[in-house]
Amino acid sequence: MFKRLFQFLFFAYLLLAGVQHSALPEVEHELKAAARSGDAEAQLILARKYFEGDFGSHDPAEAARWLQRAADQGNADAQNILGRFYLAGLGVERDAAGGLALLRAAADQGQPQAQAYMAYAYGQGDGVERNAAEFLRWTRKAAQSGDARSQYNLATLCLTGSLVPQDVPEGRRWLELSADQGFTEAQVALGELLIRGINQPPDRVEACKWFAIAGTKGHPRAEQRLNQIVEHMTKEEMNEAAHRANVWLQAQSGLR
Repeated sequence: MFKRLFQFLFFAYLLLAGVQHSALPEVEHELKAAARSGDAEAQLILARKYFEGDFGSHDPAEAARWLQRAADQGNADAQNILGRFYLAGLGVERDAAGGLALLRAAADQGQPQAQAYMAYAYGQGDGVERNAAEFLRWTRKAAQSGDARSQYNLATLCLTGSLVPQDVPEGRRWLELSADQGFTEAQVALGELLIRGINQPPDRVEACKWFAIAGTKGHPRAEQRLNQIVEHMTKEEMNEAAHRANVWLQAQSGLR
């Protein structure tokens, strides 16, 4: 189960990173040639191909070998992924300390997912001593680098006054950034903040928009809140909320 989780993280990360590939033989030949010549990005793509079995069987060991070559050149994305391979023992012998060192190296270069992992490590005491200050520092760095979950986590800290002075406007700002990236929990939390009108008038239309968006992903709380809110909205308000939600969803579709 643990290895399957890291396999998923590897696959999902590469998709989000926008790594593309082609099945054309001539392209594969060129890719391998570029990787062998030392092109770190080509090595990263080649690792994905071996991991996904594009050259036959699923081969995490060969994927790890190409990730290592890219990581040795300082490629932060490769360091991030290879670090998780070592933590899981996926294609390599499990080495928690080595995995954490790779993740720290990637995080120091500004790699968002690695920074988020460092926050997790310090928050949970996983491989390091628990340290609230370091947890906050890495959470903030990851949020500033664009990691949606970290933006949501930082928003929660700001809204509740945990580890930082309570700051509702700042919390809302981070929620908006996370929600706009498609992080469902942030979308629901933002909807709740808007409907309650903390430090500002309630905004049913905008709240309805975010609940509707989260509801398209099957979030049960979002669907429940949406049904509750629309009972108190005018037809014009519902139409406006639907329009805003559709505009956002269409914009997201265009980014894929």
